[in-house]
Amino acid sequence: MDYDVIANQPVVIDNGSGSIKAGFAGGQSPKVRFANFVGRPKHTRVMAGALEGDMFIGPKAEEYRGLLTLKYPMEHGIVTDWNDMEKVWQYIYSQEQMNIFPEEHPVLLTEAPLNPMKHKEKVCFK
Repeated sequence: MDYDVIANQPVVIDNGSGSIKAGFAGGQSPKVRFANFVGRPKHTRVMAGALEGDMFIGPKAEEYRGLLTLKYPMEHGIVTDWNDMEKVWQYIYSQEQMNIFPEEHPVLLTEAPLNPMKHKEKVCFK
């Protein structure tokens, strides 16, 4: 098989309102799977050793969910918070998850069939 094909293997992201899955095209199963929400601390940090960070995604958000205010960037298949959705997509590519550079891999992103055209256009330019 050609090395360029392997090096530039497409990434498939299945954007769900409740969970998000991602992996390489042709893979047996998704490499990444987690709840599609962003968590932010409910209270300001007041003591050392408390929750570190201002935003949590994926397993960390699951772990600290009792201390966080959770926000789902998608509702009923429609993106409602583009900034948070973009953070979730960035997290998929991070060292903690797929550990790849997005500019090196084409992407296939699933979406709800009745998404408004303006949302489809916005995804193309994110």
